[in-house]
Amino acid sequence: MAQLYGHKWTSQRALYDSEQGERNGVYGEDFMLWARKTHGLSDKDWARGMENIEHRNIEAARRGESSWPPNYAEFLGLCQPSPGSAAHNRFKPLALPDDGAQERARRCGESELAKMRGLFQ
Repeated sequence: MAQLYGHKWTSQRALYDSEQGERNGVYGEDFMLWARKTHGLSDKDWARGMENIEHRNIEAARRGESSWPPNYAEFLGLCQPSPGSAAHNRFKPLALPDDGAQERARRCGESELAKMRGLFQ
């Protein structure tokens, strides 16, 4: 991000809160927030996010504008596949169980409970 945004990034999101933190290897609060919020992203998610940021910056430059770095929530959104893309799967809605499903589940549970009770007799 620092390579893409330079001072805009480093002035908003320091890796360390202070010189003392830097000397002691203690990361700043903002860095730790980003680390917590993005920890579940896959390599593909990170690559998609960075590609989307680069595209956003290129488009802003074409319009003669300047692009600001995203906050962590914007970045998470940029990491998600676009609806309608091959990476965006639509799932079939779950069907509701039929009327007898609950009764079958109850009988199955009673049967298993009887087996367990038999182990202790």
